[in-house]
Amino acid sequence: MREIRTFELDRRDAPTRWVIDRPQTLRVTRGQVWLTIEGTADDYWLDAGASVELKPYTTIWVSGTADSSWFSLASDSSHGGARRLGEIARAWFARRAMPAKLATSKA
Repeated sequence: MREIRTFELDRRDAPTRWVIDRPQTLRVTRGQVWLTIEGTADDYWLDAGASVELKPYTTIWVSGTADSSWFSLASDSSHGGARRLGEIARAWFARRAMPAKLATSKA
């Protein structure tokens, strides 16, 4: 089975931090998305149809650049069934370390 979640971003939204807990594919389905993967030197500007393979325990930052940008995160559940207890614990702690919400204000 494959899990696919779809998200909509507005260009006025602040960049959102995600901790990837299992191998996933980020695919832009509408608009343009800005993506930063922590630990890499480059940012990615992804147009509709573009995708990026994400490794587990990776932290990413995502933001929309158009009025309505959509992207999906897809993972294959066959990886999840055989995960070791240590992998599950690392993923849990990574999610707990995430701030509840990033907010920006305009003066």
